[in-house]
Amino acid sequence: MTPNLFILGAGKCGTTSLYHLLERHPDIKVSEIKEPSFFCSHFQVVSNPVTYFGLFASDRKYRVDASHVYFSNPETAPLLASLFPDAKFLLILRQPQARAHSLYQHMRRAPHADGRSQELVESFHEALELEAERFASRDFHATCRQYFWNFMYMRSSLYDGQLKRYLDLYPRERFLVMSLAELQQNPRRILGSIGDFLEIDSAGFGDDIPFVNVAPAYDRFAPESAALMDSLFEGLTDRVDRLVGRPLDWSI
Repeated sequence: MTPNLFILGAGKCGTTSLYHLLERHPDIKVSEIKEPSFFCSHFQVVSNPVTYFGLFASDRKYRVDASHVYFSNPETAPLLASLFPDAKFLLILRQPQARAHSLYQHMRRAPHADGRSQELVESFHEALELEAERFASRDFHATCRQYFWNFMYMRSSLYDGQLKRYLDLYPRERFLVMSLAELQQNPRRILGSIGDFLEIDSAGFGDDIPFVNVAPAYDRFAPESAALMDSLFEGLTDRVDRLVGRPLDWSI
């Protein structure tokens, strides 16, 4: 059996909660390794194809790969389109500045094999200032301490270009796009939307959202960081809304 439903991401937008929500449903089999990342050649958690496809050994209607790297990694969309032309996609997004900050905090919390953080830069603003240099550096791409795009706090939050890669290969009706704010503030509507999109009984999800992997509270980023992000994110949410075909709730 092969995967036919993908949670694309974006990371730090609620993908883990979405994964555990799908896990509840009797018509859905989720990969026991949440993010195998098989179709991302430079960041594979599972690299053996027999092991990968064995993760989806089920006769349930949907078999889910929830690897958020598939959204930011440029090589993945054409691979999925060639192998799984009938796939469906769930995508969850959040306010891009909040997402960039949350990703940085995650990389500061996440331990590297050497016992230090994945992200060694101690200031969010400094990491933002370094991003252009890191993005242009082949050496950083080759030697960074984790998945390259997880150090691109702003660039990996440019959802429009990432979504367009998929919309160029799949029809829009294969995608259900939601925001973290919508999932948190109107869970019943989201449960119904997912059920309708997948053509399954939404009652199978239960009555609540299993919010997990919630980040601890941390200080708000400085105004100068917001100004730096404003310059890159100008018009971003409007562009995403046009691609999606409706205005998303970007309040969180």
